[in-house]
Amino acid sequence: MQGEGNGSGRLVKGPTTRAGACRFAACGFRMLPGQDHIEALSELIRGCNMRKASHISWACILSGNGRVNEKKGDGGERGAGNVILDVLRKSSSKNVLIAVARWYGGKHLGGLRFRIYSRLTSQTLEIL
Repeated sequence: MQGEGNGSGRLVKGPTTRAGACRFAACGFRMLPGQDHIEALSELIRGCNMRKASHISWACILSGNGRVNEKKGDGGERGAGNVILDVLRKSSSKNVLIAVARWYGGKHLGGLRFRIYSRLTSQTLEIL
């Protein structure tokens, strides 16, 4: 796990885990006020070497000018963005982007994959 100050926010490489032949990795990004979430997501994917993942699911809650905006993406893993967003809501996190990558290993994991997304998101928030 590693934090990097890069001038545009704070990138943190979170935990990784395996389930069967699947590998999961999480990363977080502490966003600056007004920072574009798409640019932050691109920076996070590059900084955490997620480009070759089978799925990259993410969520963020942005706060500024008295408004709160929630954004999410499933990355082909239907429902995973909602799982990440739920953890962010419960922790009252603001201006944080979390992405969890999954490298598919050929075996369906059912609901286990969502528990992994939730756990990795929580662990990444703890170090962010």
